[in-house]
Amino acid sequence: MKGIVSLMFSLALGLASSAPLQAGNSFHDKPFDFLFGNHIDTHQETRLTTDKTTGFPTRLFGKFYIIFTGETDSVSGLPIARHPRGLSEDHDERCGISVDCSVGWIMHGNPGAAKFLYHSGVNGNDHPVWMVNRAEEASAPSPGMVIPQPGSYTHFHWITNSSTDPRVVQNPGSIPAECDKSRAGQLEDVTPSAVDFVCTGWFLQIRAQREFAFLHSGEVIPVQPGMDNRSHLNLVTNFSNIVDITHTRVNAGH
Repeated sequence: MKGIVSLMFSLALGLASSAPLQAGNSFHDKPFDFLFGNHIDTHQETRLTTDKTTGFPTRLFGKFYIIFTGETDSVSGLPIARHPRGLSEDHDERCGISVDCSVGWIMHGNPGAAKFLYHSGVNGNDHPVWMVNRAEEASAPSPGMVIPQPGSYTHFHWITNSSTDPRVVQNPGSIPAECDKSRAGQLEDVTPSAVDFVCTGWFLQIRAQREFAFLHSGEVIPVQPGMDNRSHLNLVTNFSNIVDITHTRVNAGH
């Protein structure tokens, strides 16, 4: 019965995602009111599930938003879309407030941890890259630093002290300054740097709901409906300490 209810909820959310979140609609209203406490909150709405006994976070489920630019990718012929950027001095792209957002992906999340490696690379300032384990090993640098199974979790995103995650709510201020950053670039550039540091967060699995070309960090990535392991991939399980590539220290002790 639990599986049937979950399937029906997933189908209902999928149908709801076919309509854009238009200006004037609410954003982050219950039950989709979980906050990471950083920039991803400008383009995500997720529902948090917790363990009834411990209160520990167990699951995220929700929507990952895009806005269409009005341009077409000359290679794939698909309409170009990107994540809305929220509100700043340079732009105002708030879902349901100043822009109409469409659901690009349905998102599932599992709690965990990962070691931050770097943000800048050959693609410019792309998704921050994180190191994790592939197997449950006693030697893992931190609990939860393992790719969840079963599933297709290819993206990790950190939380801050502003998150509504129970790991923060139950222990205010527990996120170290290295990880308590509002934007990806700050993990690498703002002191204290998170390079070689294990941060708390969520492993994300995303399933595309439509066909479009996703614009991110100067790249245009064709996206087809179904499981998407390409557009937000930012995990590695082994790396060589080559300074020009990995920008990380050896035996940092974190």
